[in-house]
Amino acid sequence: MDKSEFMEGKRVEQLAIKKARLDQTDEINEVVSETIKEIYSKYYSDEVVDFFLELHNHDNIHKDILEGNTYVIACGAATLGTGTINQNAILRVYVTPNHQHEGIGTKLMDCLEKEIIKNYSYVNIDASLPAVEFYRKRGYELLRQAEHSVANGKLLSYSIMRKREFDIDPAFYNAPSVLVRKEIELQGLDFDEYQTKVPQRVYLLADSLFDTMLAKNIATLTFDVGGGIYVMNHNSNLGFAKGEMCSPGLATQAEDLYAAGVKELIHVGFAGGNKIGDYVLTDGAYNDTSITRLYGFKGERIDSTKDLTDSFCMELEKKGISCIRGYHWTTDGGYVQPEWRERYYFNDLGAKCVEMEGAGLFTIANFRSRKATAIYVVSDSGSNDEWELGWGESTLEHSIQKLIDALAES
Repeated sequence: MDKSEFMEGKRVEQLAIKKARLDQTDEINEVVSETIKEIYSKYYSDEVVDFFLELHNHDNIHKDILEGNTYVIACGAATLGTGTINQNAILRVYVTPNHQHEGIGTKLMDCLEKEIIKNYSYVNIDASLPAVEFYRKRGYELLRQAEHSVANGKLLSYSIMRKREFDIDPAFYNAPSVLVRKEIELQGLDFDEYQTKVPQRVYLLADSLFDTMLAKNIATLTFDVGGGIYVMNHNSNLGFAKGEMCSPGLATQAEDLYAAGVKELIHVGFAGGNKIGDYVLTDGAYNDTSITRLYGFKGERIDSTKDLTDSFCMELEKKGISCIRGYHWTTDGGYVQPEWRERYYFNDLGAKCVEMEGAGLFTIANFRSRKATAIYVVSDSGSNDEWELGWGESTLEHSIQKLIDALAES
């Protein structure tokens, strides 16, 4: 790194971004007008330049500052740039010409986008010709080209752009902890104490698995959160709940349970696979759901928690349960599975089974830095030309009972 690069880096570190004050109206107006006159004149006609100057005049800037929508970026006492937000749109982003290409615009946009995604899932921007490439590199997609008539029959050409994907800060997205705290306090309980008493591990059981466990009469409904946690009578650190259906449902339930203080969630469900009655202990899910992307995970696969999966595998082996280990497929389309065997079984992916919840659970565990894994009983098989259902067969019933007995004895 040479001296100029080092000084540029130090400048970016020293930059401060704050909401604009009314007494900064003149400074901001000067930054905007100077940039428009010097930069836009290289791309647009005089009529278009005059249009921008009028659009971003002193009075409009003053109005946006009054409404608390305008920000300035400064180094010491020197104002170097400005930007304004209006709901989910960014506008009037300008950096003084002699301080462009120094990372100032990037830092300013980072701040403006962060403010918008507190309330919206995407950001819109109308990009002038000199700014299109800058926004494209930031991940903005072109929605359409637009034109606007100005004086003397001249046309202003600009790009309407949108950015959809953002890194999400779990500390900021704290609605689950806020809502669960309120729910607990409305029950007349102390939330902080509550978090220390919930079981450290909770099994999320699919419908009939839940019914089978409940029939054993070995647990008590103790915590009214996440659908209700039954605590094992012989082990207060172990509980179970009825798992929600589908990836979004299980993800929401996981949010609530983690917020309440649960550290480990293990989904116990059913899946389509090769041989009815087999157990699949999953290392993660190939994802065909929306929930994972919405939480900012963009890869095709999302992992379960390795140390929990490893230790749970050993626990099951000690109880005589042998599992198929590997990755499986989670899909939102329970009945829409075209060529699923070819895609997931008979090629390099090698998914061990298909079901509808796992990716949602693993998404929340990864997002909240908690632990999660899953085990599936193969209840139906697509290994033959016709789909084979195992319900009512002794093989499946035996596997269900054996697994529930093992979990109950944990």
